[in-house]
Amino acid sequence: MTEVITIHSFRGGTGKSTTIANMALLMAVAGRRVALVDMDIQSPSTAILFDIPDYGSRFSLADYLVGRCEIEDAAYHLPGSGDDVSALFLIPALTDAARIGEVLAKGYDVGLLGEGFDRLIASLDLDVLLLDTHSGISNETVTALASCDKLLVLTRPDRLDLACAEETLSLAARLGCPDPVLVMNMAPGGAVPDEMLRHAELVYGVPVSVVLPYSPAPVEITGADRPEHRLIAGYHQIVSLIVGSAD
Repeated sequence: MTEVITIHSFRGGTGKSTTIANMALLMAVAGRRVALVDMDIQSPSTAILFDIPDYGSRFSLADYLVGRCEIEDAAYHLPGSGDDVSALFLIPALTDAARIGEVLAKGYDVGLLGEGFDRLIASLDLDVLLLDTHSGISNETVTALASCDKLLVLTRPDRLDLACAEETLSLAARLGCPDPVLVMNMAPGGAVPDEMLRHAELVYGVPVSVVLPYSPAPVEITGADRPEHRLIAGYHQIVSLIVGSAD
């Protein structure tokens, strides 16, 4: 059975896309068939993180939403991400940055997202579908939260970020998202004061499951090849919490 996992942060700059890109790669290397959908049409980044060659000429999620292609046409199989069984597919949000204004001005059918997710799961025979949302709350965010089996909320260890995360968790509860996982990223020195952890858990009723250290040299998406990097253990911990061990 395919697991649909949504990752969200209420504010930008939390390291959300880098985190989910590493998680996707680690899952594929562990033997799963994984697709990562970049839903951030306003500020797409995942295709750049993976350094896809000639990605500007490829179809994207936005092309699917405006009727230019089928969603399967926007799925790019990342070379070297798995064997004949495991694999990693990327569905970029938008591959031509010059068209962001055009797409947003004309609008697109958010209602196609749910159908698109189902088609990706079936056509790619997925074990895991990862949904990387736009920061804040939008129609796409609501669709991603309502579609997921598990929710990962990423925040930085400061009070403004934590206060904003409450909005995400409150919405997730109303939509029936089960057992959200709360991750604090960019912790100075790799630790968060106990008082802040207790406060977060008291306010949200959700334990802080993982604390990721701040790194002046981000790991980007090379984590599977750099097990010594201090962020990698945290990424592995998140993956274990969300999907457990590979079959």
